[in-house]
Amino acid sequence: MSKQVYEHHLSFLLQDIVAADLLSSFTKPCIINALTLDSRDVQAGSLFVALSGSCRHGLEFALTAEKQGAAAIIWEADEDYCKPDVAIPCIKIDDLRQHLGIIANRFYAEPSKQLDMIGVTGTDGKTTVTHFIAQAFNTTANVAAVIGTLGIGRPNAVIETGYTTPDVLSVHQALVRLKQQQLAHIAMEVSSHALDQGRVNGVAFDVVVLTNLTRDHLDYHQTVDAYAAAKAKLFAWPTAKTLVLNLDDEFGVRLVNEHQVRVNTGEIKIIGYGVGNAADYPVGSLIASNPRYTMQGIQATIHFHQQVTHLDVPVLGAFNLYNILAAAGSLVGLGMSLKEALTRLGNVDTVAGRMETIVNDQGILVVVDYAHTPGALEQALQAIRKHTTNRLICVFGCGGDRDRGKRPLMARIAEQNADMVILTDDNPRNEMPFQIMNDMIQGLKSPEHVAMEHDRHKAIRFAIQSAAAGDTILIAGKGHETVQIVRGETHQFDDREQAAMALRAQQDNKIQGV
Repeated sequence: MSKQVYEHHLSFLLQDIVAADLLSSFTKPCIINALTLDSRDVQAGSLFVALSGSCRHGLEFALTAEKQGAAAIIWEADEDYCKPDVAIPCIKIDDLRQHLGIIANRFYAEPSKQLDMIGVTGTDGKTTVTHFIAQAFNTTANVAAVIGTLGIGRPNAVIETGYTTPDVLSVHQALVRLKQQQLAHIAMEVSSHALDQGRVNGVAFDVVVLTNLTRDHLDYHQTVDAYAAAKAKLFAWPTAKTLVLNLDDEFGVRLVNEHQVRVNTGEIKIIGYGVGNAADYPVGSLIASNPRYTMQGIQATIHFHQQVTHLDVPVLGAFNLYNILAAAGSLVGLGMSLKEALTRLGNVDTVAGRMETIVNDQGILVVVDYAHTPGALEQALQAIRKHTTNRLICVFGCGGDRDRGKRPLMARIAEQNADMVILTDDNPRNEMPFQIMNDMIQGLKSPEHVAMEHDRHKAIRFAIQSAAAGDTILIAGKGHETVQIVRGETHQFDDREQAAMALRAQQDNKIQGV
């Protein structure tokens, strides 16, 4: 596939952002053929974007950018900096971060307008919802991709970026690449940081989704109200025609009320979703009633307008029922029938390491989950309890060189919510494993009833040897991770592989009568 070449006049890119008389003051046409935030990536014809960072301002690299062939520089206004002595156009722009998405969108010829764009925000569930949406579209053909925490690309072939939502130039560059790959539907995680910093500006979202809103990221936003305000920006997005909102979430209900006038005028439509008695929700809501949780997944009756249909999905946990509804609402918002949406969602896989089941024929439900905080562990245990016929066994540890305060809390939560607890190591890093274990023990009410095994491989094997048909084993903490870090050294270790090996060994022993 040939690489598309983009070339634009600087005046076109900055139209309505910079004063027209300033743009006309440049005597020579300024042609831009690349955008970059990093002076090291500047090439002949680049527009170097100099932003103010936490330690340094990009303007400090203006001379370097000029020497490497930059055609022009735009820089974020900062009272501590003034225009550098360069011969190329160098333009100060107030609130440059907020304008950068518009500039990138123009440069790359508005790629998002040629795609179905679904933006998903919320405290929890963004990754899962976007993957469910993309998997549903890909049931019949590879036409959908995700942008989010796990990376960019088709759900089974993402390329890691290290960010939930990348910087705004990377976002638009990614959309160009995905469009060139003949993908038509993009499900994108949109973090509160990204909304506040303008990282998705210029993206033409068609459908926007709220999973939920709970206390989080207050180190950045300072208050819950500021956090909510950042999230709310997505639901006033000018291109969005459908809002998919959680009606069992207080913030979701607030958004419904705030945007009701727009619904009444026909500007947008709202698809609200929830779990409960359909009669208790507004007419036309997408509601799952009478949910049934089994070792195989979740079944429920779905109500939507005058339709009543059946849901059967191979995922675990009440929170994943909400994630399925959010995905279904998104698909319907893009024009898919509810029946088709639910049929496709009936074939989805969970995100790697997120309530991921390890298939076996021994009647034991074995689940690997990334839960590594007190709240996440409690949610995982309570969710999986509904799928458990007999005992619930929990294997987990706490990471070294991390928050010591959560260790006793997590042990107490495991003791309170599981029938059997096995404490083990989870990336002790540079700490002594016995010290981490001792910290966890402090949270136990009856430590004599809790098993302790530093070797995580042996701990998983012991859990499976202790289980009987109808039991559930939750192996928590590492999820999709594939290494164990001990004394600064990295060792191959995958909970999913270890569980599968232990299950096979257990089955072999039964066959041999051991």
